[in-house]
Amino acid sequence: MPETTPMMRQYRSIKNRHPDSILFFRLGDFYEMFEQDAVEASRLLDLTLTQRGGVPMCGVPYHAVQGYIGRLLKAGRKIAICEQLELSRTGIARREVIEVVTPGTVTDENLLEKTANNYLVCICRVGEAVALACIDLSTGYFAATHFQPTARVERLRREFLSLAPREILVQESLLEEDEALKALLAERGELVVNRLPDWSFDLESNRQTLERQFRVASLKGFGLGELSPEIPAAGVLLSYLGDTARGLLSHVRSLSLYTDSSFLGLDESTLRNLEIVQNLNDRSRRYTLLELLDQTRTAAGSRKLKRWLLKPLKEVSGIGQRQALVELFYRDQSLLARFRAELARVLDLERLASRVALEKANAKDLLAVKSTLLAMLGAAGLLAARPELEARLAGLRRREADIRCLADLLERAILEEPSILLNEGNLLKPGFDPEVDRHRELKESARGVLKSYLEEERARSGIANLKLKYNRIIGYFLEVTRSNAGLVPEHFIRRQTVVGGERYSTARLGDLESEINNASERIVELERERFLEVRRAVQGEVGLLLDLAELFSDLDVLQAFAFAATVHGYARPEVTEQRGILIQDGRHPVVEATLAGGAFVPNSLHLERDGNSFILLTGPNMAGKSTYLRQCALIVLMAQVGSFVPAAAARIGVVDHIFCRVGATDNLARGESTFLVEMTETAHILRSATADSLVIMDEVGRGTGTNDGLAIAWAVSEHMLEKVRAFTLFATHYHQLTALRHPALANFSMAVLEREGRIVFLKQVRPGPTDNSYGIHAAELAGVPQEVIRRAGGLLGSLGGRTVESKEAPADQPDAPPKGVFAPQEAGSARQAELFDPLDGIQGEILGRDIARTTPLEALALLARWQKELQGEKGG
Repeated sequence: MPETTPMMRQYRSIKNRHPDSILFFRLGDFYEMFEQDAVEASRLLDLTLTQRGGVPMCGVPYHAVQGYIGRLLKAGRKIAICEQLELSRTGIARREVIEVVTPGTVTDENLLEKTANNYLVCICRVGEAVALACIDLSTGYFAATHFQPTARVERLRREFLSLAPREILVQESLLEEDEALKALLAERGELVVNRLPDWSFDLESNRQTLERQFRVASLKGFGLGELSPEIPAAGVLLSYLGDTARGLLSHVRSLSLYTDSSFLGLDESTLRNLEIVQNLNDRSRRYTLLELLDQTRTAAGSRKLKRWLLKPLKEVSGIGQRQALVELFYRDQSLLARFRAELARVLDLERLASRVALEKANAKDLLAVKSTLLAMLGAAGLLAARPELEARLAGLRRREADIRCLADLLERAILEEPSILLNEGNLLKPGFDPEVDRHRELKESARGVLKSYLEEERARSGIANLKLKYNRIIGYFLEVTRSNAGLVPEHFIRRQTVVGGERYSTARLGDLESEINNASERIVELERERFLEVRRAVQGEVGLLLDLAELFSDLDVLQAFAFAATVHGYARPEVTEQRGILIQDGRHPVVEATLAGGAFVPNSLHLERDGNSFILLTGPNMAGKSTYLRQCALIVLMAQVGSFVPAAAARIGVVDHIFCRVGATDNLARGESTFLVEMTETAHILRSATADSLVIMDEVGRGTGTNDGLAIAWAVSEHMLEKVRAFTLFATHYHQLTALRHPALANFSMAVLEREGRIVFLKQVRPGPTDNSYGIHAAELAGVPQEVIRRAGGLLGSLGGRTVESKEAPADQPDAPPKGVFAPQEAGSARQAELFDPLDGIQGEILGRDIARTTPLEALALLARWQKELQGEKGG
């Protein structure tokens, strides 16, 4: 294939307009790729790379193209689909790119995850703000926000974690100048990044784009002002989709604005450590709150549940409305079971409506719309006469006649087993269109006409075994055996010689064949035209379909909460605006679900505005501190989502933010050590938390030396108590912190049962501090060899004054608070500056010594040495 051929010139012309995409160039029944595209595609798709005229090429069959497109999308590539639009008898076919498929613009259900949105994101800088917009083309969900540049890294981390975008558009100057943004994008190697020139983000042109999309004269109705920074980000998304999807966006009907204060705040560390939608192990949804609560019956409901978990409410009224409907289903288990059964028949109307709007819906999609509408009407019938649902179902009641009319149209029009292609026929039911029926009758009667003609020719020719056959090469023909060659009449036209005889045609047979073929072609053409008319009728009701999808996805999530509450024994919490958290016999929802029934030990929590708002929790490793901290945070989050909670009872005063600093690992991608990660998270909490926040902190300061770690933990505790005053759960191994005294602080610890030199972790939170870490016992339970355990016990006894178990606070603290705010545990204590108490070493020796084997002389020697040590300490 020489490079100068007209087809290659056409190919290169089209390819030059899509340099960043792999061009699928339609040639007959194949999509061909050439030159560098062919080299890259052959490697990614395991295709055979060939050459023609020195040009590398490879191809894939058109009927299997979706599988290949999916593999390229997973590899982060864009694909430009170039189709033959018109065939030419004298030159090459006219071809154009009809669609550019990118990871963020996929709408094919086979290439999408059913339970997750597929977001395309845009980021730009507008004045003194950074704006972010996101859209899911497959559902029509469209939202935007903005934030100050100083908060951009934390906000972008949070948005990326919650949105999980596959593709992003970035303002070129922002990407070039912002090193932090570069590093953030580099961490997400699978993300497709598109750099767009700054002129694309012009405020005025993008405002006009949004006004055209929503058919309004002003964007004020969407909460956008003249200079709103969200306008360029949102407008650029629509323009990009116009260039790639090449279709209408009638299903994108609104733009939702949100801010950091719109919902309960959950930063990246909190989302990660609470394992809300991803676990810490493999980042899947297994063993997460999302997996536990996802008792939804529809794909749209599952996607909405994830959005609700990532954006809990702060308005008590909105939370109460959700709770009321959860309780409706929870109290009527018969209704819940029947409603769930009806929902199981509801298909993904949200994505079906989007494909209809984008003119990509096939006949089976329309059948799915019909069955879903009927299932929704059945489900709505179950909810009739329920006062709690009147407001939500009012729209459906008003449009019920339209819904039934649309379902009836699809019932009358579409075959039960239709073709998914538009150029094969087999789309419409008999009786729907008279002209289609007439041509079908002509085609069906062709057999009778051909049979009559065959009998006529047998009679005229006297050839009793004359046969009428068909093949794709010569069409219909009459076959005569060699033994009857002498009987062939003059009007027979010889077409082909075969081993057993001759094949002939006639003028009459040619006419009949033309009529039959024309009828078949006309049927395909007519069915396509009528199908497109039906699809346009459905397209006119896309707004109704999306409203129904929104309604039933809400109801699906609420019934899922009720079902989870039924299965796991959850209770409805009282959610109030009064500041305070009371949880009676709370449980960790995910951990509880993995244990045998009744094995989880519940624990309570009581935090008050004017009482104890800071819990200092001590206890050994493996005793359950981290589980307790996480369960309290998850219960508050579940309450503000509108779910029932794993507790005997709960009263939750809404919080504005949940901060979680639990555990830490190094982040090599960011060049951060474990301790740096820990301190970064701690600094963010100290800067961002308010008196209305819930903060859980575990082992602050553990990633550095003992003295430094204790000092940091002490100072952080003081700051939280005196400056931030947030509701705080602070777990630590630094028992010295229990010497802190403050009206808002209460000491609690994890109960441990000691029996015959062994310990049992009771998993219970009890009032009061603990003075023992039980580290060696925990190591023994973890399977550390006995030789090491015995050696550790001996070393613990011999370390003497170098052990870090002092229960007293550092005295000479810089910037110490006023007297009475923080008081040492013992008023007469003078060893404040010494963190290592010799008494602890002596105590260790006594506990580690076998008294029965100690002689009186050895005992006297030990007493003398201990006395000398204590006298020296006193003298010092």
